[in-house]
Amino acid sequence: MAALNLLEPCAPPHQRWDAIHHPQTRIVIDEDAVLLPQGDIELLLDIAPFGYRAAGRPDALLADLPALPDSIARCIEDLASRFASLMQCETVRVRLEGVTGNACRKVHADYTDLRLICTLAGPGTDYTLEDDPDGPLQRIPAGLVALFKGHEFGAGHKPCLHRSPPIEDSGERRLVLVIDTPARHGAG
Repeated sequence: MAALNLLEPCAPPHQRWDAIHHPQTRIVIDEDAVLLPQGDIELLLDIAPFGYRAAGRPDALLADLPALPDSIARCIEDLASRFASLMQCETVRVRLEGVTGNACRKVHADYTDLRLICTLAGPGTDYTLEDDPDGPLQRIPAGLVALFKGHEFGAGHKPCLHRSPPIEDSGERRLVLVIDTPARHGAG
């Protein structure tokens, strides 16, 4: 884990999820990759575009989603449980999307407290540690879990600007998992 320098205006990404509670931390990138069987991912990419949504307790979310390959279902339940524990909430909102076009290609921060984004396949999410949406972007590799602080995280906290990489007309497809707390707007 990188050392936290309290004098830096934008602290570097951290691996430990609870580091997101520090005011200087805008993003946490968990470098332990989510490894799923390629065949399970391809099953979902083959039906993209789609958007599945569910809200509730992490251990009951899967009942509100279409049947998914076991590896992906376990991944969703595990990440939703970890996210709920981190944010001390009983319920979460989940989106699993098969993306074939340009989703949120504009650099922005979400109007929520915290958003987990994990690109399971395809180009990962772009982000910047600066306040300028035209600042240099970095890309999170597929399979890594990222926690993006939003506008509503709390006083003294700055959000993390990010975007979905533009893929329109490229032939690329993305499989993206998003988890939010339920009490926030979640617009982004």
